[in-house]
Amino acid sequence: MFVIFGQEPTQSEKSVIPRQDAGIRSLKIVKMRLPKRPATLLSALLLAAVTVASGESTVDGKTGLADKSLAAEIALAEPANEEGGGYYLYRELTQEQSDLAHLALSQAYSANLKRSRKTIAALRDMETAKHLPPLSSLLSVAVDVMRYQNGDYEDEEEERDLLKSIDDALEQGSYLCKRALEKEPDHPTYLLILGGIRGFSATLKIHGNPSQAMGDGFQALKLLERARGQDARIKDSYMGTGIFNCTAANAPLFVRATLKIIGRSVTMKAGLEALRVSAYKGQYTSVSSQLFLIQFLTPYDQELAREKREIFHSLESSFPRNPYYTFLKTDEALCFYPDSFYSHASRTALASRISSFASTDFSTRRYANLVRYQYTLLDPSPERRYAPDTSFQFRDYAFYPAFLEALRFKRAIEDTLGTDEKPPKAAIAALKEMTETCMELIGNSPMNPTRRRYYQWHVTDALRWSSKNGRAVPTGASTTSR
Repeated sequence: MFVIFGQEPTQSEKSVIPRQDAGIRSLKIVKMRLPKRPATLLSALLLAAVTVASGESTVDGKTGLADKSLAAEIALAEPANEEGGGYYLYRELTQEQSDLAHLALSQAYSANLKRSRKTIAALRDMETAKHLPPLSSLLSVAVDVMRYQNGDYEDEEEERDLLKSIDDALEQGSYLCKRALEKEPDHPTYLLILGGIRGFSATLKIHGNPSQAMGDGFQALKLLERARGQDARIKDSYMGTGIFNCTAANAPLFVRATLKIIGRSVTMKAGLEALRVSAYKGQYTSVSSQLFLIQFLTPYDQELAREKREIFHSLESSFPRNPYYTFLKTDEALCFYPDSFYSHASRTALASRISSFASTDFSTRRYANLVRYQYTLLDPSPERRYAPDTSFQFRDYAFYPAFLEALRFKRAIEDTLGTDEKPPKAAIAALKEMTETCMELIGNSPMNPTRRRYYQWHVTDALRWSSKNGRAVPTGASTTSR
């Protein structure tokens, strides 16, 4: 998952969208129904990590929708046709082109990257031959940027190949979109694709060149707003708007003040509402928007936590061979509601999930092995088929086995305590040392800084002492930043 906020998320505000529209009661997500309405990743990140902006500049002389309230814009947007989820072809896309795009992204989400790349290559050939919008460039960037941001490459050679693939697709897609927009500046499909490509460019620069990332990301936002200004049915454009608002809402006060001065007031509430539009009504960004909702929905609100669990369930059900979603779901449970994890039903379900995993590349082997480590909390002596490979090199996740051992120790001590009884001083000192070890391993990992902070937050919350009544137990020193 992309981790794009610079600090742990604040308490999210509840959506004002009716529950049935927000998708909370019955989520219409990630059911890959080709060719009717497959919910896929057209752009895994249209605008991420853009936490600052220096001015409300225009793009190619065109103004966006900054003067409009986002809430009002969502309310006025043309409602999707419930039959078929409102699916229709974007302007100048063909049905065959769209079906290939959905297939490529379904394959990528199912942890079959080789087939996905072949499908994208076939899509690119079709677009070249028929002079179609460069959907393939955006798909290629989406898949590869997701891998890069998650550190899903085994060594430096694979990292270089990944970056080259991203650069090639960015260059080709940007060139074709700009050429088309010179002839017709308000073409919504090209605006959407170029906005996505510029957003991806921003994510790659956020740590090395923040000012350039700022410029690229802000221009991406303007392009996406222009796209839906020309065609209100392009709900996918709300993903970039949602990410912008959620990210900026967690930014330092001076950043939010600057945005307000230029007419860009941002709130977590507005960001979540926008993400829900793309997640539950979008045609191409449904899955990716749900992954961002997983990040931004707070685990401390019962209703929002339930929404996250439904998203996890849908992802697992739709892509059972990909261990990534099971790892994310289980990590969430262990860190924020562990009692839901420690049960016989969880053990049976996790064993079944492990049996279905693909093991085709470094990424799938890594997440499958991480899930096996999680399983050992339920079965300390698992059968060989469920046991982790203790020699596996996790790279970014080298901290995770140590973290799980700390959880095991904490759980064992807490099981011996009475209601509101404090743990022994020796146990407090031991867990403190384990926590510091995990923090050091995360700090020294090759993760980017925002992913480090994300997992440091998870580890800190998970390793707080708690009593049998569910309240945190004071131990004389704070164990969390909240």
